[in-house]
Amino acid sequence: MIFRILKNPLLSKTFRSQIPSFGVLNHEKFQKKVEGKGKVTKFLYEFWEILYQGTWDQCVDAKTMIQYTFQQKKTAFMLSEIIRIRKDLVKFIPFSFFLIVPGAELLLPPYLYLFPNAFPTTYLFDDQLAKRYITRDRKQMNSYRYLFQLMKQRIPSIENIRNNQDYNAKGLQELVLKHSHRFMTKLDYREFNSEQLVHLCKFLGMEFFRGTYTIMKLTKLFVNLPVYFTNLFYWITRNPERRPLNSVLKNWNSLLPFPIEDLKKALLLWQIKSHLRKMEKQDKAFRLNGFGDNKFESIRQFARERGIPALVMQKENPEQDFEFSKKQFKRDYIDFIHKEQVFENLKIWYAVLYYERYHNRIVEEYEERVRKHLLH
Repeated sequence: MIFRILKNPLLSKTFRSQIPSFGVLNHEKFQKKVEGKGKVTKFLYEFWEILYQGTWDQCVDAKTMIQYTFQQKKTAFMLSEIIRIRKDLVKFIPFSFFLIVPGAELLLPPYLYLFPNAFPTTYLFDDQLAKRYITRDRKQMNSYRYLFQLMKQRIPSIENIRNNQDYNAKGLQELVLKHSHRFMTKLDYREFNSEQLVHLCKFLGMEFFRGTYTIMKLTKLFVNLPVYFTNLFYWITRNPERRPLNSVLKNWNSLLPFPIEDLKKALLLWQIKSHLRKMEKQDKAFRLNGFGDNKFESIRQFARERGIPALVMQKENPEQDFEFSKKQFKRDYIDFIHKEQVFENLKIWYAVLYYERYHNRIVEEYEERVRKHLLH
């Protein structure tokens, strides 16, 4: 199938609970529609479902964005939706080519290979969107480890300082404020290289553009062309042997010439600062207007975008304890970041320490569940 593999099993309720509440295509309902039908019929049904329902949802989203934009008293959820819909509308411009031009959908696989996040969310099935968030969470975990190691390298005494603090949210807040000068001078993200900034983007749960990703993909494709043809020959001749792909881009960042590295760094910094400004507006809305129109999944997304997903993962069934999540989010994050001394750089490293605080007890269990699901 061009758009998705229909035989994929449905995601469990645990993962479905993380899907945001905006309009996405429902896989379960779609499966009921095409039950017992042939592959060609399924494909046509799927194409129509994406074309009609996805476009309709896009129009509804655009109308919603206009309504939210002219609201005087905007909540954090409204601000988040405006950003999401605006991104989807930008993605829709090139994506509309595949909907309008007959046969253009055959070009979708290479297009998505080069631009994996180019699909507007309204054209995704709910299980696809959940998998996207699962992948983003895994990247966030890996980047947390990278940033925490960087913290220990830049501030070797952090372990001793941390061990002398009460190891809870309040203790971490006191630690960050007390040693703010070290975090501001030795861990200023504006002085990071492009590789470190990429990890920071992943840790903040951002959907970002790094500037060299497409070049990397194309280079990898062309360098490995002989391997692809060799493996194709093995497959045709039913030979079980397969040659591994050449990992020629492991040290890509160190190979970038001076001007490209600077441009990439500037591009990433601009996106990070834009993301942090968006977070600041949402945090202000939280403080002024509360959590009125939010659901658990939106709080989960807000926590993910701030690098503190463990904040709302401490209950076995957190979606059933929304009040607890709201209080915890307000106590451990909103109230803290509105203190006078907390600048954007301190917010980042507080999030790293907070993530580390709950990593062993909570996040590793979550990671194991994700790993088992992906293997399945």
